[in-house]
Amino acid sequence: MHYYTVCHLTAVAALKQLDREFEAVSESLKVPLFRTFLRVTLPICLPAILQIGIFLFLSAMASVSVLIFIYEPSTRVASVAVVNINDAGFTASAAAMSMCIVAACAVFKGLQGLLERAAAGRTDAWKDR
Repeated sequence: MHYYTVCHLTAVAALKQLDREFEAVSESLKVPLFRTFLRVTLPICLPAILQIGIFLFLSAMASVSVLIFIYEPSTRVASVAVVNINDAGFTASAAAMSMCIVAACAVFKGLQGLLERAAAGRTDAWKDR
């Protein structure tokens, strides 16, 4: 729950960059609210949405301290397995498993960067005019 504030502030900052008249104009033109959301609000806020997603994912991957206390014995969680492997005395195996977690985070961050670049190409075309 303590990660909520960062995500909330990011979303609020993204929404504050929108002009307040978008809804009024779409209402006066009788454009449905969902269409305004899909064609105006979502493209402008997409980079912030992607940043929120990557922040939550990486925070969840790094939350070993909390995860140790809430997992069940039948659940095999990678971060908890690293601690257990290290406690068993297999430091090299624990380091290898940690690097797998780091690699998963790097791949996810790379995909987020590609999605952000693709979204910017489509949604920021108006900036070139």
